[in-house]
This record gives sequence, structure tokens and C-alpha cells, in this order.
Amino acid sequence: MAEAIVSVVVERLGDLLLRKATSLHGVSNQVEQLQYELKLIQSLLKDADAQQNERESIRQWVAHVRDVAYDAEDVIESYALKVGYRKGGGIQKVLKRFACILGEAKPISQTSSEIGKIMKRISTLNSHLQNYGIKFDSMEGGGPSSLSETIREQRQTFAHVQPDHVVVGLDDNLKEVVACLIEEVKCMYRVVSICGMGGLGKTTLAKKAYHHPQVKSHFQCRAWVCISQQCKRRDVWEGVMIELISPSETERDKIRKMTDAELAEKLCEILRQNKCLVVLDDIWKVEDWNRLSAAFQLNDTNSRILLTSRNVDVALQVDPRQGHLHELKLLNNENSWELLQNLAISWRSEADSKIKEEMRSLGKEMVSYCKGLPLAVIVLGGLLTAKQTLEEWEQVHRNVKSYLHQQKDLGISMVLALSYDDLPSHLKLCFLYLGHFPEDFEIRTRELIQMWMAEGLILQTGSNNETLEDVGKQYLKELFQRCMVQVGKKSSVAGIKTCCLHDLMRDFCVDKAKLENFLHIINVNHESNEKIEAPIGEVRRVAISGGSSDIGRLGFILPSTSQKYFHLRSLLTFSVPLKIWEDKSIQWNSKYLRVLKITTGDKRDRDRGFREMEIKSLIHLRFLSLRYAGVRSITSLRNLKCLQTLDLRWALWDVYLPNDVFRNMEHLRHLYLLPESKIKGKLQLPNASQLQTLVNIPVFICDVEDPMVGFDEFGNKLMPSNFTFNCLHVLKISYPFSGWDKKVDITPMVTSCPHIYQLRLRGVIEKLPEHDKISPYLAKISLFMTNLKEDPMLILEKFPNLKILHLRKWAHTGRKMMCSVKGFPQLQSLIIEHLYCVEEWEVEEGSMPNLCHLKIQRC
Repeated sequence: MAEAIVSVVVERLGDLLLRKATSLHGVSNQVEQLQYELKLIQSLLKDADAQQNERESIRQWVAHVRDVAYDAEDVIESYALKVGYRKGGGIQKVLKRFACILGEAKPISQTSSEIGKIMKRISTLNSHLQNYGIKFDSMEGGGPSSLSETIREQRQTFAHVQPDHVVVGLDDNLKEVVACLIEEVKCMYRVVSICGMGGLGKTTLAKKAYHHPQVKSHFQCRAWVCISQQCKRRDVWEGVMIELISPSETERDKIRKMTDAELAEKLCEILRQNKCLVVLDDIWKVEDWNRLSAAFQLNDTNSRILLTSRNVDVALQVDPRQGHLHELKLLNNENSWELLQNLAISWRSEADSKIKEEMRSLGKEMVSYCKGLPLAVIVLGGLLTAKQTLEEWEQVHRNVKSYLHQQKDLGISMVLALSYDDLPSHLKLCFLYLGHFPEDFEIRTRELIQMWMAEGLILQTGSNNETLEDVGKQYLKELFQRCMVQVGKKSSVAGIKTCCLHDLMRDFCVDKAKLENFLHIINVNHESNEKIEAPIGEVRRVAISGGSSDIGRLGFILPSTSQKYFHLRSLLTFSVPLKIWEDKSIQWNSKYLRVLKITTGDKRDRDRGFREMEIKSLIHLRFLSLRYAGVRSITSLRNLKCLQTLDLRWALWDVYLPNDVFRNMEHLRHLYLLPESKIKGKLQLPNASQLQTLVNIPVFICDVEDPMVGFDEFGNKLMPSNFTFNCLHVLKISYPFSGWDKKVDITPMVTSCPHIYQLRLRGVIEKLPEHDKISPYLAKISLFMTNLKEDPMLILEKFPNLKILHLRKWAHTGRKMMCSVKGFPQLQSLIIEHLYCVEEWEVEEGSMPNLCHLKIQRC
């Protein structure tokens, strides 16, 4: 992970140097040298990260490098804190005005001194490599370490080795895979891929298919080869050739003497002339397949390839047109229990039926911790098999999770670690960040990406059209494809809305994050405030969860004033009541904080929060979410000039926001307000052309640059005719209750957003704009209390990409609605509720051809 951290810091230093207007006046040379030294260390860190489990000296060296990288980042942030914000402007302005700081002699001197100290630490680390005899593969040009070689040997699979336990839950999977393999239609399903997370049983299923009687009789010859993480092309090709033709010793010598081109051509010839099955077990990378594919050209052949992989992208790339992807699922509760019984209970003597029954009771509880992962059930079963007494079973029951993860050889942690180790460095940090979230927590993908952005974990690509959000979606997609993160709720409009971690994957994630000092987790259900101690060294990320137990309900004192938390970058709380001082306010000492998410409960528990939050010192904050936090006042909110995401939904009670509170937030991209936001005057927004999300925005929507230009309270004044919200994708407009008796013209605002795909209107409006004046990308529209007298369907049915439509409570006050032929061509979901005036709804044949969900209530 140190490699990933150093990589991020190097990127930021490079960005600083690229963005400077002129020379850095004394600091420039040091910054360039610091970047150079970190790049040199970065080249060693991939091997160092991989080998730190083998030697304590390497582990300590990597830990020191990680701290140096963090401190280098803090020096830059510190400079921005002391100099840049003294004269106003965001971090980007700070980086551009390094040349103009000659008058800031003291901060320059301090920064120069701090960089010098870091350079000395780097020099000391370099000398330790020699003094303590620390060597890495990249330094020696050698092969894999002894530990990785041992793991590779343990991971090696052989076709003749069958599971020594009864296999359950694979019958339907086996039928599907076998059917795809023996399909007689030529060139149909040339490649069958079995994919899923580590420990799901992909290799077991492949072996069952390989030895299935129908498969054995269908194919003339078969070959099994294990690829694993070190793919050696020549070994794979030779191994497949030998298994397919069973050569004599003389023929083997000929194979060994063939060039790679000759060997690949010969294999293709065998596959064309014979009906062959080749199993490529445990292939990790698309690049590995690309290196192997020359020998496996399956055009005009009845031969098939069966592969297993943890990476769905491999399956999609191998044969995107004529391949079959079989995604293996977790076991259900019934199959998990059946497997555990077969392993640990069924074979036991009935001599003492009472003890056996108690073992069954304990076993049912313990197997639930496995959450359907076959490997976990097998490991648990192996543990319990060796336990003969009820007392031993009870001991495992009390510490079942630790027992599961402590198993050596190819235990759960090691199997999951293989997936983590294979991640590119930037994805390792993004994956570890998921450790913030509690067990079984459904993580909003949009919010997660916003946090990654705020922490600087998403690196900008060279494409001008690709936003950081787009890159973040690609990061998350790759974690899905690698089967490390599970898909939660989906939406036809927003794609994947939520995600989560399998419990055992989360346990691994949290353990790894703690080991790397990436994250400190506090569960107030398990420990009191007095017992909670921070880890050794500076704490940079904290997650606090709990609140359900008696201890948790007492609340928790945020560790904001401790020196250990001075360098804190992320603080996330989940359903934790916060202990407050007598004045019911809270101040912050963590000046480098970038992500702050406080959740004290649901919206019914807001009174448990605190009245005032003092955040004027948190000028580096990029993400602030106070959803259900019970905050009634936020002082100095306008100081947060770096803010990218602000979520105040259900955060405030009866508080008026100044209309210029967001004006200095030049990097603001996502703004979520209370549904009943009360803002005096016209809401002023900076750099509105970069905004992507506006939720619960009052009708007096915005003021761009010119404080006299914008909407008034009822939309009477317009924005400049040439201004558009080019990046805005989500727009949800609300109206103050006091103004609901007055109609508002929303046409100017809606027509100025040419790329929105979600639109919600809440409150009385004059009319809907014509469909040709609104974004053609609209996929979801919600109308609530709009009091439209004219039939809205006449306009709504013309949107070519509309998939979801909600008409709720007085959205339409007319008596009839009409949906014509060819109307709503893409509509999938329609909800109509509380339209009390509607008496007739006519739907012509051919309207809404793709509708699959319809709900009509109280109409």
C-alpha cells in the first residue's frame, strides 16, 4: 500500500510543478528533488510491499516510507494553510501563486525546513537498504520470493485431485456449464468462463465439469493447466500440448525444441483437427490471456476452452461475442448448513445424541458467519472436525471470526489477500477506504466516489472530457469485475446505486487497513470512551460506528482535540450519538480534514445532535455530509473554499442560510440542501458551469457572477440568456411552503440544463416546458404538488429516453390523461399516486411498449 500512497503524493507534486506560473523562488528546486527521490523509492515499493510479510526489517522500512509520503503531503497542505488562504482562493490558486510569496518569508522558511527534514529521512531510509541488507527482486533482477513461490505451489491445481468432501449447491451450475460445453452448434460458446470471488468454488465446479461423463464422452482429448498469478506462456503451451496428445519421450523432446511460433501453430492445428477441451484454471489478467491466445484460436473448430477467474473482465475480453459467462453465486443458508453437517457432524456417533444436537445448534449459528462462502464453510468444518468435545466447540463459537481468519496455508485471509495483492496501486487505496463502512452497510456508490475524490485517491486522466466522477466509476467497476466488491441496488437511470463488501472480505479489508495504519475503527458498542486508544503514530482516518447497545446509546466524544488526530483526513460516523459539551457545540483541531460525514441516527433522531458546529478552520474540507446529524447551525460555512460535495439534507432545523454562503466554493460540484431550505434573497453559486448535482434547490435558484442576475423568489428574473449548466446531471427543485399558492415559471432554469438526466419538480408551476426545450437525455422525471391543469402526458410521452416517471400528490389536477401511440418508447416504471382529480386515463395500443412496473394508488 505504501506504493499507492507514494504514487499519489508524486502525482500531486507533479501537479504542483506543472501548474506554477513562474519559478517557485527557493522552494521549486526542493520540491522537484523531493519528487525525484520519492519516484526512486516508488520503483522499489511494489516488491517491498509484497515482501514485507517475510521480514520484519522490510515491514518497518515500508512503514517509514509510508509515513514519509504522508508527511510530504502534509507539508504541501501546510503551506497552503499558512500562505494560500491568508490571501484567499482555493488550493489551485495556491499552487499557481508560489511565485508571488516572497513576502511570506516565515512560511517559506518553515516549508523549506520541513522539506529538508523529509529529504534527510529519505536519505536515512536509502542507507538502511544497504546497512541492513534489505534487497528486493527489482534490485536483484531475480524471480519471485520464496513466500510467493510457496503460495504458488499451494495454489497449483491438478485435474486428478478431487475434493475430499461432499460438494453441495453446484448441481444447477454444473448442468449449465456442461450444457454450454457440449453444445453441438458449431462455434457456439467457444469459451465458457466461471467467475466469482476467491473461495466460491470456481475450480471445484470446473473439475466437476471436466470429469462429467457427458463431457468425457463428448471430447476426444482434454487438458487441464493452472495459470495462477505468474503466467509462464511456454510452460502453459507445453503443458496443454502434452496432455492433449500424450507424447512419447522422443516427442516431448521435439516439443521442447519447438520455437514459440511453431508450438502455437501446432496447438491450433490439434484444436482444429480434434474435439478438445482445454481448462485454463485461475487466470488473473487480460494480459495473460493475450499472451496465450495465439495457441487457442477456435475459429472453425468444435474445441472449447473452460476458464476460471476472479476477474469478470477476463471473461468479457477472451471472447466477447461467442463466450458464455457463468457467475458463481454464494451458497444459500440451506446449502451452507448441509455442507457443514457433512464435514463436521453427520459422521459422528449417535452414542451421545444430546451433545450432537447441541453441536448442531452451535454449528447453525457459526455457519451464518460464513455468509455463503464455500471456502469459509470448509475451513470452519475442518476446524470443528478436530474438536471432539462440546467445550471445544463452544470455544470456537465464541471466537468464530478470528478462528476463520487465523488458519494458515490457503486459509480465507490468504485467499482474499491474493485478490488484494493483484490490485493496481491506486485501487488498493480505494478498496481499503471501504473499511470505513460498518458490516452489512449498503454504501451509496455516488457518495463513495465523492469521498475518493475528496481524499485525492482518483487520479485525473489525460482526457479533457472525462471527469473525476467518470474515473471513479471506472475504479468501482474494476473492483466489481475483480469480485472484491458486491453490487447492491441497481437503477435503470443511475446504474449501480449501492455496493457492499462480503463480511469476510470486509474483515480482511479492515485488518489490512489497520495493519497499514490506513484506518482506525472505533465501535462504541464494544468499548467505552475510556478504553478506546488510538494506534501508535498519527491517525489519518477514523470511522466510528455503533449506538445500538447501552454503551453506544450513551454517546461518544469525538476525538477532535487530541494531537494524535491533528493530521486526520477522513472522519465518518454511523448512527452514533455524539456527546456534547454544555454549550452543545463542537470545534475542530484536525485542520487537514478532507472528508467529514456525521450521522447520529435517522431523521427522527435529529434532536440528539448538537446546535452549532464550528468549522472555520477546516479550509481543506472537500466533502461534508451532515445528513441526519441534528446540526442546527454551521458557523463559517463560507470558509470552505475547497468544498466539492456538501450534503445538508435533514441537517438543520428552521435555519436561514445566507444567500451568499456558497459563493466562494469555487470547486463545488454536488450540493444537497434541506427540502424546506430557507434562503434570504437569490442563491448565489460560484463557477456554476461545473455543478453536477443540485438537490432541493429553491426556485430562486442561482446567481452567476453578477449578484443582480438570477431568479427572484418566484422566478420572475432570468439568468443570462447565454448561460447554461453544461455539467449538471441531477436537478431537484423545491419551493418554500409559503409560496405554494403562487405559480412559478421553471422553464428558464430547466432549459438552461441541456444534459440533465434526472429532474424532480416539487411545488406549483405554470406549465411544463415543451419537450424540445428540455434535455433529451432525461431518464427520470418526478412531479410532486405541481398542480398542472393541462395533461402532462402530452409532453412527457415525447421524451425519447425517459425510463422512470413518478406523478405524485396533485401533480395533475385535470380530469383526464392520455397516452398516445408510440408514446413513452423507453418507459419502464410508472408510478401514479394521489391524483385525486383524475377520472379517466386513456392508453392507446402501442404506447409504453417497454413498461414493466406500474403502480396506481389513491387516484
